[in-house]
Amino acid sequence: MKVSIYRRLKNREGRWRYERVNTGRGRRPANLSGPFYLRYTSPEGKQPFVPGGDTLSEAIETAERLGHALEARARGLTVQEFDLSADPHRVTIRAAVQSFLEAKKSKAKRTLDSYVLHLNEFLAALPVSVRFVDEINEHVLRKYKDRMAAQGLSARTMHNRLLTIRIFLKKQGFKIPLAWDEMPTFEEEPAVPYEAEQLKRLFAAMDEEQAARYKFFLGSACRDKEVTFAAWQDIDFSKGTYQIRSKPDVGFTIKNHESRTVPLPKPLVELLKHRHKKAPHARWIFVNEEGRPDNHFLRKLKRIAFHAGLNCGQCVTTVTKGRYEGKRPVEVSCKTDPVCAHWYLHRFRKTCATRWQENGIPIRTIQHWLGHKSLETTMKYLGVTDTEKLRGQIDQAFCD
Repeated sequence: MKVSIYRRLKNREGRWRYERVNTGRGRRPANLSGPFYLRYTSPEGKQPFVPGGDTLSEAIETAERLGHALEARARGLTVQEFDLSADPHRVTIRAAVQSFLEAKKSKAKRTLDSYVLHLNEFLAALPVSVRFVDEINEHVLRKYKDRMAAQGLSARTMHNRLLTIRIFLKKQGFKIPLAWDEMPTFEEEPAVPYEAEQLKRLFAAMDEEQAARYKFFLGSACRDKEVTFAAWQDIDFSKGTYQIRSKPDVGFTIKNHESRTVPLPKPLVELLKHRHKKAPHARWIFVNEEGRPDNHFLRKLKRIAFHAGLNCGQCVTTVTKGRYEGKRPVEVSCKTDPVCAHWYLHRFRKTCATRWQENGIPIRTIQHWLGHKSLETTMKYLGVTDTEKLRGQIDQAFCD
């Protein structure tokens, strides 16, 4: 941090003013008399003048010490820690986190928000003595894991937060100190596709606009944002496909391996053709009342399922009710509120993937259409086929 040296002199009108002393290379005037003052820019953006000493050499020495301290403060370090950080192999955790998040700005908003939350929670939980990345060892991570458990966090939440820390450390070039077998484990829920009768009742409770949106989910296996930012130019009516690609102008980005083209079933293509003739927007396929890309699909789906009488009646959760100062947390059941956990958008994606599999689509092709980098991830999306649908094959297998 730059600190400048000044003298305080009277001008011709007899008013006091500050005159900067040029102490650049080869310029250290010895005939100047003090007192001297120092000026710098504070973290708050102010530029105060502070006493620097009676001699120029004293002022120069004080300015160097002050600049050193300001630089340490800007990095969140003590002066001693700042001296240690001069070692290029010693990076402060806070500085590394800022750099990591800056590099991840192109990620989807939900992913970036998770990184920010997980790493900020980790920073807040770190002991005061742990300030550098190379100090994050298995003992530190185990203590953090115990802390999360004491807070009552679920195994899945703990796993996700520690996974973010693993990604962060790997990006810094450090060996991951916590082995995989020490990561919190949780039971993976099997992919449960919607049943045909459930979907029939669900779509019967929708109006034409609602049905168009959720049929797009069901027929394309797309994620919510991939439906929100679906544009007419992405649809190839002749080939019956939807090209999923980033749209940076509206902040929609996807991973490189998820830029893909997915096939659309013929009934959905016909629905889109009909919709295109009276398109509500020149660019976007689905828009809200304000003419912007539609969203909040999950909330709307739960309301539709509730009014259709499709909730299981067993789910209990806490929601906020009331307005302004009257807001309060209330425990509700899906018998009385649209909060059933069995109705969610990703289940459309799993239903579509399972139907592809049941109709003989190769699993590698399904992996590509879903945009998965790992085949293992795709396998989690494929549900177990209903036994009654396989009755003929089961009987035939016995006869053979």
